[in-house]
Amino acid sequence: MKRGLWLALAAVLLSGCGSDDDHPDAAPRADKLNTFESPQIPFTFDYPKHFVAEKRPREQVLARVGVKRGSRLNAIKVRRTARRELEPGRYLEEFRRDFARTVGQVQKRREQIGDLDMGVLEFETPKFSSSSYFFTGGGQTWQVECISDPEHRAAIDVACKTALESVSWRR
Repeated sequence: MKRGLWLALAAVLLSGCGSDDDHPDAAPRADKLNTFESPQIPFTFDYPKHFVAEKRPREQVLARVGVKRGSRLNAIKVRRTARRELEPGRYLEEFRRDFARTVGQVQKRREQIGDLDMGVLEFETPKFSSSSYFFTGGGQTWQVECISDPEHRAAIDVACKTALESVSWRR
């Protein structure tokens, strides 16, 4: 009887060891996040502390937060799409066609995340996947692209969701 009780107690204790923090699909805890801020972007967003933030990357990207510095993949990229607020209906189909010419099939949809009404374009190739979220604020139109290779997809998806759900407009 005592042996069975000790085995049950050990099983309970071991089941509590470790955490979902190490699992790529787990949402990061607040103490494991940093907040991205840049004078070029009128909003902030949260990202995992172990990611590298760049405020002046190349390629018309105003901000990049990724697994490694300078990587084209495995990152969240912020771009200004227009210097005025445009409804997704005015540009989303045109962007979808442009992407489709390059990568093939592109999924288009509208999505509400927090207070943000977003137009979303997604595609996948054998080497990478990309999800672009377009929204307005601060008098402009913005794109947040989440791009990853298959190995980092789950981690980037979680980081992207965290970033989008935490967008906060500066005053």
